[in-house]
Amino acid sequence: MYISGIICIFKIGTKCKINMSLDVKTPRNVYLSAFYKRSFAYYTVHVRLPVIITQLIDTLVRNKEEIKNLKGEESSEDLKKIIGEISKLKYEIQTNKPLSKLKSNDVDIHFYNEYIDKQASEDGHTTYFNTIWLLTECYMYRRIKNIFSEFNTMKDFDYFSYSKRDSYNKALPMITQMGRYLLKIENDSNNVEDTFKALLKLNLWGNKCDLSLSLGKVDGPSNVFDTHLLDEYLLSDDSDNIWLTINKTTNNDIVDFVFDNAGYELFTDFCIADYIVKQNLAKKVRFYVKTTPWFISDVMEHDVFWTLDELIRNPDESLKTLGSRWKEYISTGKWEIVKSNFWTLPFEFKFMRDVDPSLYKKLSKAKIIFFKGDLNYRKLFGEINWDPVTTVDEGLQGFHPSRLCTLRTVKADIVVGLKPGVAEELEKKDPKWMESGDFGLIQFSNKIVEL
Repeated sequence: MYISGIICIFKIGTKCKINMSLDVKTPRNVYLSAFYKRSFAYYTVHVRLPVIITQLIDTLVRNKEEIKNLKGEESSEDLKKIIGEISKLKYEIQTNKPLSKLKSNDVDIHFYNEYIDKQASEDGHTTYFNTIWLLTECYMYRRIKNIFSEFNTMKDFDYFSYSKRDSYNKALPMITQMGRYLLKIENDSNNVEDTFKALLKLNLWGNKCDLSLSLGKVDGPSNVFDTHLLDEYLLSDDSDNIWLTINKTTNNDIVDFVFDNAGYELFTDFCIADYIVKQNLAKKVRFYVKTTPWFISDVMEHDVFWTLDELIRNPDESLKTLGSRWKEYISTGKWEIVKSNFWTLPFEFKFMRDVDPSLYKKLSKAKIIFFKGDLNYRKLFGEINWDPVTTVDEGLQGFHPSRLCTLRTVKADIVVGLKPGVAEELEKKDPKWMESGDFGLIQFSNKIVEL
């Protein structure tokens, strides 16, 4: 099903040459694109995406024997062909070739192919540097998945699992601290509001651990346990309104989390979800996961169960306790894992009502939805270089299935909901402040628009 409302929204008549990018910043109120050289989108397409592909190839080569043992002898030849195809993709990005049509019977493929057509520039091509950044980046990850899917031995292989598991293992000291902290405070019924807000901030700063932004490099997360030390970096804090919403008894006694990163951030997601259930702030918590290996560190269903199994196997009693409890939450239905292909489409969320109305309706059953991380933020606010004082509700462009919260460390040049003058002051101190991940946002929308 193609939705006619998704039209050609970014059109630049250029030849397929990398040097056709303009040496300017992204203008206000236009779509983010590598067409603008002084943008994080340009840096991403020019530098980050080729590096990510190179590192993926290195990972596959380094682990080829383990992959062969896991997937069988035939996978060795398939892996060579896969690496060749991925190398070809890297060359296409670096030389600004047109996005080629994806060939597959998968249900999401026609969305990509029709969107590529609609975004074609005047000479009939949609190229990596001359279309919306969101399409370029999502296309690369979807193309990689398509390459693996062409080979029976590798079609179900999560080629980012090595990075995600390495991230978890490097974060174990912080995970252990966080687990012990949760068990210490979970039964204190005298300070529920303050504890919830503290967990909210811990969850926010856990978003700093994003492997696609760190180019796949795994470092232990910085010491963010004392969240008050980071309050000066919190540019927007709607914790009070979020607490009032989640503490209110409603017919919709469900809380939703749209996940971002595996590893330490996922553990902090589990911690706040545990606290929500233990304090009867909701009867059920639903976790929305990706169906495709995505942006290196994004959570898939098997990452959830792998993490829980690792916690149970850990010698630390706190982690064992939590891993066992959380697995029981899933088996009893207190926690639910929800998969949807929509999260890996190249569309902003304003199109969900038309593209996947059943998902919009499902989200509307929650009393609040927590959207985690940078990619969700870009999709929520339409991949547009808004004036930073634009209100959250205006930036959402009609996407209001329920009350929602965004938890995001700023890693791309898109932001809304700031007070006048804040962005300008930060720009003076550091022109790249929106790329560092040093600044955080806890934002809220109270508006609901039913389908």
